[in-house]
Amino acid sequence: MSKKRVDRTAKDEDQRLYRDYFNITDMYLIQYNYDPEKKGANKSGYIIFIDYDYDIDYVDLRDNNKNASEISRAIAKLQRAEAVPTKHLPEDIQLEFKRSLGIGYIHALNEQFEDIPAIIDNAQKYLKERNREFSRWLFLSSGCPAAIVAFLAGFVMYMNGYLNPWFFGIVFGTLGAFVSIWVRYGKINNSGFGGLKLHILECYSRIIIGVIFSLIAMVAIKCHIILPYIADNKEILAFILVSFIASFSERFIPSVLEKITKDNDNNESNEA
Repeated sequence: MSKKRVDRTAKDEDQRLYRDYFNITDMYLIQYNYDPEKKGANKSGYIIFIDYDYDIDYVDLRDNNKNASEISRAIAKLQRAEAVPTKHLPEDIQLEFKRSLGIGYIHALNEQFEDIPAIIDNAQKYLKERNREFSRWLFLSSGCPAAIVAFLAGFVMYMNGYLNPWFFGIVFGTLGAFVSIWVRYGKINNSGFGGLKLHILECYSRIIIGVIFSLIAMVAIKCHIILPYIADNKEILAFILVSFIASFSERFIPSVLEKITKDNDNNESNEA
């Protein structure tokens, strides 16, 4: 897949001049300070910018031998904070995160080191919140199509008198799993290390597991292992309710399996 072509030409005369002076190509300027009258070996000044790969970069032409080590340590801290994955996020969020860290570069190059930890902390908090919001959007937008299709299929079949309990177990297993995702989506956090495909796969895996749980619950009912009075109930709404609960609750089926295992162990003990 070819990358989107980006116009990297200077937007105005000022940008063209500082690009030539520092020999850079910036996408977003954070700050610069230089004397255009100084040429060649006499050049002096600094520039902090974000390039077209959304990385913070800087050029410092000043003589800072006195505090060079402190500046280097401060910039190293900022670079470690910048190294977290952000490519999965929208470009405007990437830019805002890098811009907020760019303020730390301004402080570092101007030897104002005391504010840098707070700048890094604020940038990391911003990124954490945006990751959480993006994860919510990703999970809900991935699961919505499956939930909508399941709801429409169930509605059409119900209106046409097709009342197969196994079919509706799948339908409400899907809906229950989606509601479970919706209820818990505030705890979902995308760190960026797993990538988008992993989060989408996790969303659909939860839905598939919800369907499996609902079918297991229906089998358990039919076998009179749980809720035997529902097995003799001809009303499909009872099966719908159990299917929804089984797919929504993470503990329903494990507790059923635990009950079966315990009963089996007790029977073996009695036989012995």
